[in-house]
Amino acid sequence: MSAATDYLEVELRKAIFRTSTNTQRANSTAYSVGDRVYAASFDGNFYECIQAGTSGGSPPTFNTNLGDTTTDGTVTWLTLKPGLPKRPLYVALFTAAGAPEAGTITEVAGGSYARVAVAPADANWSAPDATGGLTDNVGAVTFPTPSASWGVVTHFGIFDRATGGNLMIHGALAAPKTINNGDPAPVFNPGALDVSFA
Repeated sequence: MSAATDYLEVELRKAIFRTSTNTQRANSTAYSVGDRVYAASFDGNFYECIQAGTSGGSPPTFNTNLGDTTTDGTVTWLTLKPGLPKRPLYVALFTAAGAPEAGTITEVAGGSYARVAVAPADANWSAPDATGGLTDNVGAVTFPTPSASWGVVTHFGIFDRATGGNLMIHGALAAPKTINNGDPAPVFNPGALDVSFA
């Protein structure tokens, strides 16, 4: 059985939940290990700093094969290729988990229910740490006020569309919650929606 390392778990969380951090390379600029840039004349690649330093006074000729390195002043860049694109994120509620991978989950329906959009951005999701910790919602995730009973909600999911779409993340609630007609709008308070790739 294989397992993802903490490094890969963090990179996946960044790719799905966080604001993109690629910036255009600048002349005579200090860069730290892990910084990512693209060339002023975008060549379809990203370059990650693997040796901290200060970039040169003019742009380098980047080596563009995956895994190549380029010396730029005292910085060394590693050539990367574009990967997982950002997708919109919508939080959903389920009354039965079923088999999510097979599509046999039971999502709440009716009674004014709707998924809640929480875009991938630093302002919306807490920073993943370097040891495989959690990513949490920064602000409250508030669903519509129920106009009919939603039943007993047991699980949550994160989709890439407001309806239909692909289920990306799913998990059980810490405790099932019965939601009735006229109850206050259900909410995940800040930090309550925990996502982990561990």
